[in-house]
Amino acid sequence: MFSASHLSEIDQESNPGYFHWRTDSVVSNFLMCPDACRHTITFRRNFAGNNVVTCCVANARPFWIISRSKNLLGVLHLKPAGEYGFDTEAEGADVTSYYKIVYQQGHLKEIPDILCKNNKIVEINLSANQIENITNLECLHILDTLNLSSNMISRLENTTFRVLKYLRLLDLSDNKIQYIEPNTFNYRSGSLMKITLNGNFLKSIDISNLYLDYWFDRIELIDNRISKLTNELSSKFNVSNGGGTIDLDCNQMSEIPNLSKLGFTFNTVLSAAFKYPLSLYKNPIRCDCKFGSLIKHIKFAAKHFEGVRRVICKDPPLLREKKIFNISEDLFICDISMKNRCPPACNCYEQPSRSRVVVDCSSTKKYKMPSVCPQQDNLDINFSHNFISVFEYRTYLNRTFSINLSYNRITSVDPFIYGIIKLRNINLQHNEVLQIHKNVRFMTNEQQISFGNISIKCSCEMKWIEVWLKNQGRRRGANNFINCRIHNKDIEAISISKICSPVKPRSTVKYLLLSLMIAIYISLLLCLKMKYELFLLLRNFKSLYLNRLNNNDSQPPTRFDVYISFNTENDNIMKWIKTVVFNLENKDFKICLPPRDFTVGGVHVDQISTEIASSNSYLVILSDDYLKSQFQMIEWNKIWAHYKTNISRNIVAINYDILESMNIKDRRLKAFVRLGHTFDFCNFSNKLMKELEMKLRTTDLQITA
Repeated sequence: MFSASHLSEIDQESNPGYFHWRTDSVVSNFLMCPDACRHTITFRRNFAGNNVVTCCVANARPFWIISRSKNLLGVLHLKPAGEYGFDTEAEGADVTSYYKIVYQQGHLKEIPDILCKNNKIVEINLSANQIENITNLECLHILDTLNLSSNMISRLENTTFRVLKYLRLLDLSDNKIQYIEPNTFNYRSGSLMKITLNGNFLKSIDISNLYLDYWFDRIELIDNRISKLTNELSSKFNVSNGGGTIDLDCNQMSEIPNLSKLGFTFNTVLSAAFKYPLSLYKNPIRCDCKFGSLIKHIKFAAKHFEGVRRVICKDPPLLREKKIFNISEDLFICDISMKNRCPPACNCYEQPSRSRVVVDCSSTKKYKMPSVCPQQDNLDINFSHNFISVFEYRTYLNRTFSINLSYNRITSVDPFIYGIIKLRNINLQHNEVLQIHKNVRFMTNEQQISFGNISIKCSCEMKWIEVWLKNQGRRRGANNFINCRIHNKDIEAISISKICSPVKPRSTVKYLLLSLMIAIYISLLLCLKMKYELFLLLRNFKSLYLNRLNNNDSQPPTRFDVYISFNTENDNIMKWIKTVVFNLENKDFKICLPPRDFTVGGVHVDQISTEIASSNSYLVILSDDYLKSQFQMIEWNKIWAHYKTNISRNIVAINYDILESMNIKDRRLKAFVRLGHTFDFCNFSNKLMKELEMKLRTTDLQITA
């Protein structure tokens, strides 16, 4: 209430070059912002957020600081009163609206509770004392600035500052802070804009105390011992409503934090990198492969954020003292040791810029291929300039996309090699290959193999090699010059058909066998595609044959003549069904109508099973919403099961919505429509009821849909 009484004075007082800044994101109503913030895009904040907000967060000041009035801010002296007590003495008590307290280089061990007697305090400077705990502040409701630097504070709790909703500047530098609870600063509503924690003993800090969900100017953690960021509460972060500079200069960070492992989603990582620029100057950054996925973003950010341009590598020695944004992406690698399955005497490293893991074993005097390689995918293997005689299959080849075996002594290749889809590039140039297995034909167009200039033994059964070579020649980079030794002649393999006689025509028996196989295949295909149609036709034939031999009186007794299946939630069908039931019951049919004849409260599925089993015929009303519910699927499956196993049962269906077979998903109903056994609802002869009665009385299995 005291603060609100001065708002009208703020609005009435003229402050040239400033405007009264009010925003939903900041509680304080005392702040004045430079007029330039209405027109200027602030540096490092032109990627997201409201420009006025981000500018004012950095430049706004309380009106008592920029005001021309000399009586707005007075000094409240803190003086000892007794051995442990303190008292206050104000200057200009009658005319001053707000006060600040300055008590530096003293021996205070706690914040005096005497401060609660004055509700006008907006600034406190108790630096260079011996305060160990932050207490007695909950009464200072309009406190704007708190300076407790150079004290003995060792821990911050997440409830300490929540009551100080107007607090804008917090300086806790040069204390002994070793731990800060999660969400100590990440609370709202509030006005906290600048937090200084320089020169403390922090070894880690929770991510919730850095990536605050509101706009702030900066958080400074310079000259601590921070080596990692944590997420103790496994929090998820939404960075759409905030941002600010995070200064971690002169700490022990060896790598740029991986935000995706700290609670940020894939979609918010890049946004967080730009809205919360991170400064890591003078940290022992190890510039290895972990930068592979980040370096493009880092170089882009370096164009706009000074903190990124200042990041310098500490390791490895090759990149020491180099600025990270000036280094080629290919140099960010991670060495792989023998412990991690790098072959002896080889050089292995991960290179994200080219999405590969390099295994360089060239010129290592190997006589056979190593049995192990690193476990990662996308291996790029170099075994060139060795003494390897056989290109053997190894399991790691399934994780390899390129292998170089040039300048060896290879005479044979395992045929299984050609079937490895992952293996896109094989270099076998300058070897002694004596034969090419026909499996080489199975390599896809994306795969390439280079034999170089070789001579092999050929036969006329190898005419496929001519087609394969022509196909290889059409691929860019193919390098295969193959000579054939055939019929005591040396010719180019690409011309082998010139000296081989044409293939003899197939015999009549072979053609007959081929025709028979094709006929069997087509028959099987028809049986699979049209099995329900074939079943219905065969069933109709059986029913006609049995009707000639058997009397209708031999049918087992049933409770109902007709069971009606339809979508009971379709009001139009429900109204029409009443007419159908009325006409059929007048013709002495015993009708089972589920909505009418099922017991209320009974088990619906059990009643479906019982009444379908007790019915002689089934009347199906086929509509576009038939079989949409689970109960209807159960009902239809039960009807089909009794119909399929009992030759005396009959199904009569009415195509209520005049559906085409292509619009019916159930293959059994689709078969009914395809066979043309249909009663269309739009029966223009006006004989639908009479024809329906005849179909239900007959024992012939006429299936309509």
